Amino acid sequence: MFKIKQFNQPLISVDLAFFFLRIALGALIFINHGIEKIFTFNAMLAIFPDPIGIGKFPGLIFALATDGICSILIIFGLFTRISTLLLSINLLVAFVFFHKLQITDVHGELVAIYLAVTLLLFIFGPGNISIDKLIKNKFSE
Repeated sequence: MFKIKQFNQPLISVDLAFFFLRIALGALIFINHGIEKIFTFNAMLAIFPDPIGIGKFPGLIFALATDGICSILIIFGLFTRISTLLLSINLLVAFVFFHKLQITDVHGELVAIYLAVTLLLFIFGPGNISIDKLIKNKFSE
């Protein structure tokens, strides 16, 4: 008869899944949105919307921080939970105010997928293949 062995550690396949999920999310956000905000900041400032009334400049700075900085941190698994929380806020504002919660629109659907992945990473963390895990291991010794 076969015995089922239980592991105390998560299976490596789950760690690899979170690793590739972080890389995919971070790279897609950075390449499609972060680079644009970094290199065209002044041009974007003139047309950037202000849906929640904080002003164009603070709104664009927040979007730049989430799309340009948090996305890179997510790739490396560094400060993953705070980065995904901030990115989730940015995505939620875009989904509610610009896409009007319409998942049938191709861009609304993409924002909804990004939002679901960021919330998944916020809830479950970056996985064991991350800098966050290395830091946690270092300080738990």
